Amino acid sequence: MGWSASAQTAGQYIAKGDKEFKDGYHQSALFYYRKALGIDTQFLEANFKAGEAYRILRNYKRAAEFYEACIDYDGQDQYPDAHLYLGLMLKQQGKYQEAINRWKVFQSIYRARDEKYRLARNEIISTEWASEHQNDTADYEVSRPDSGLNTRHAELSPYLLNDTTMFFSTMRYEKDEVRKSNPVFIEVKAAQKDSAIWELIEVPASMQMKEMHVGNASFTPDGTTCYFSVCSSLGACDIYATRLQEDGSWTPAQPLPAPVNDGVSNNTQPTVISYEDEAYLVFASNRERGKGGMDLWFVTLKDGEPTARIRNLGANVNTEGDEITPYYDHGDSTLFFSSNRLNGFGGFDVFRFNGMPGSRNAPENLGPEINTPADDYYFMGRLSDSLYHFASNRKGGIKKQGNETCCNDIYQAVPIIEEEEPEVLPVDTLVPVDSLLAVNTDSIDSTIADIDVPDEPVKEIEQPKNIEELQTLLPIALYFHNDEPDPRTLATSTRKSYPETIVSYLKLQDDYVEALNASGLQADDKLALGDAMQDFFERDLERSLEQLDKALRVLLTELEDSNKVNLAVKGYASTLASSDYNLNLTLRRISSMENYIRGYANGTFIPYIENGALQIERIPYGESKAAQDVSDDASDALGSIYSPKAARERRIEIMKVERQE
Repeated sequence: MGWSASAQTAGQYIAKGDKEFKDGYHQSALFYYRKALGIDTQFLEANFKAGEAYRILRNYKRAAEFYEACIDYDGQDQYPDAHLYLGLMLKQQGKYQEAINRWKVFQSIYRARDEKYRLARNEIISTEWASEHQNDTADYEVSRPDSGLNTRHAELSPYLLNDTTMFFSTMRYEKDEVRKSNPVFIEVKAAQKDSAIWELIEVPASMQMKEMHVGNASFTPDGTTCYFSVCSSLGACDIYATRLQEDGSWTPAQPLPAPVNDGVSNNTQPTVISYEDEAYLVFASNRERGKGGMDLWFVTLKDGEPTARIRNLGANVNTEGDEITPYYDHGDSTLFFSSNRLNGFGGFDVFRFNGMPGSRNAPENLGPEINTPADDYYFMGRLSDSLYHFASNRKGGIKKQGNETCCNDIYQAVPIIEEEEPEVLPVDTLVPVDSLLAVNTDSIDSTIADIDVPDEPVKEIEQPKNIEELQTLLPIALYFHNDEPDPRTLATSTRKSYPETIVSYLKLQDDYVEALNASGLQADDKLALGDAMQDFFERDLERSLEQLDKALRVLLTELEDSNKVNLAVKGYASTLASSDYNLNLTLRRISSMENYIRGYANGTFIPYIENGALQIERIPYGESKAAQDVSDDASDALGSIYSPKAARERRIEIMKVERQE
C-alpha cells in the first residue's frame, strides 16, 4: 500500500517534470525528476529523464552519472537509449574509448536499424577518428580574450566589427536556476576595447526587442547593414536587417522577405559574402529539401534584399547532421562553419572550406585546440589580422558551480606559424640588402628624386575568364620585405606561404614610417614619400595576393578542362650581392608562392602538379630591372630598405602563363 502511494507520487513528479521539459525549462524539469528519485532512487524513468535534462543543459558529467544509474538498475534493457546517450556524454568528456565501447553495447541490444542505430555506428567511426587525431599538431594557439566579455553565464556569436568594437550575444541572468517564472532571453551586446579591457557600450535600439531572443549580429563588409536573428523561442528564428543612416542612426529592424524567412523553418545565423560585385547571404536553416538537420543555404542579395532563388550549399558542406554558424573571411576566401558531422572531436567542431558558395571543395576540420570534446562554434576573424574569435563551452571557462561545461565563453585564437630551423650564416657572410642594383648616391635626396607615385588610382581589374584574358594581369608582382622569407640563410626553400609573408610585412609598416621620420628629409619630401609608402602597402602589397588569386582561378578552370598549363616565375636580386646567396633567396621567395598554390582550395592543385598538368618554371634571377636611383648602401636604411622604390624591387614576378602544347 505504501509502495503504491509512493510510486504514484513519483509518477506525478515525472509528469510535472515532463511538462517543464516540453516547455524548454530543463532546470525546472530536473527539480521534479530529482523529487521522484528522492522517493525511489531506482526509478528507471526518472534516472533516464534526469540524464536527458542534464544532457540538454550540457552537464556531460552529471548526465553520464544518471544514464549509468539507469543502466545499472535496468536488468532487462528497457532503456537501451541510455547506452547511446551515455556514449555521447563520454565522448564530450574526451573519454573516447569508453564511448566507443558503450556504443558497441548499444548495437548489441538494440534491434531496430533506424536513425539511432546509424547514429551509434557513425559515432564509433567519428570517435575512432578523434582518438587518432587528438594529438595532432595544432594550427592555432587559443587563449581567453581580454577581460570584460565573459561572465559565468553564456556568451556567444562574437563579431569583431573593427579593431576596438565587438558585437556578441549573451544570456545573462541574476539567478542560476532559470525557471518558467523567471524567463531570460538572449540579447545582443556591444563592447569597446580600451587598452586591454572590453567595456559594454550602447547597442542600436533596432537590435533590442523585449521578450524575444536576439543574437548573431553580422555586418556587411562596409558596416552599413546588420543582419541578425530574432527568435520567439529557441529553434524558431527569423532573420532581420537594420541599416545605418546618414545621421548615424539605424533603421527599424525588418524581417527579410521570402525565400529567407518562410514562416515555417528555423532561419538563423546570417553572414554576408561580397565577391566580384555580387553579395550573398549565407545562413543556417532546417527547411525542407536539405541534407538533414540544420543546413547552410545561400541567396544572392540585390541592394541588401534577397532575390528569389535560394540554394543549398551542397553535399560537400551539408550532411545528415547539423551545419551552423557560418562566417566568411574575405581576405582568405574561406568559409568557416561548425558541424556535428563525422570526424569531429566532440559535439560541434569548426570546419573551413576555401571558395565561393556552390564550390566543390571539401571542408577541413580545424584540428585540436580550436576543437575539443565540447561544442566549438561561431569561429570568425581575418587571416590578415592573424586573430580569430569563437565560442565554446569547454572546460576552464567562467562557469557556474556544478556544471563545468554548461555555458559558452568567447575565446581568441592566433595561427601558429611553424618556423623551420634554417642554417644561420656567420655575420661576416651576410648580405644586408637584397634585390637592389648598385648605384652611387651622394645624398639621401637622390634616393627619392623620383618618388614614383601613380598619377591615377589603379582601376579594378575584373576576374579574367580564360588564359587569354589573364594576360592583362601579367606580370603579377609578389613583394617581400628585405631578406625575407627566412633571413640570413642559404636555404633554397621555405615552409612559409606567400600570404604569411604579407601578414608579417604589413606589420612592419610602422617601421617604415619610423625610418622616414628619422631621416633628414625636408617636411614636404617626408610627406610625399609617406604618401608613396602608404600607396605601396595599400595598393601594391595587398593587391598582389588578390591578383595571384585571380590567376589561380583561371588556372584551375583550365586544368579542370583537361588543359595543361605552364607558369613561369622570375625573381630579382642584386648583381653585387653574392650570386649563391641571392639565387637561394629568390628560390625561397618562389617557394613561398608554390606553397600557397599547393595549399590553395584545400590542395586542389596538388594532383595537377604531381601529374605534370601544371608546370611551374623557375627563373631564379636574371638581369634586374631595378631603378637606377635605388641605394645599395646598408647605412642608408631609408634608401636601401624602406623607400617605396626599394620595396618594389624586392619581388618575384609571374611572367608567363600559357597552355602547354
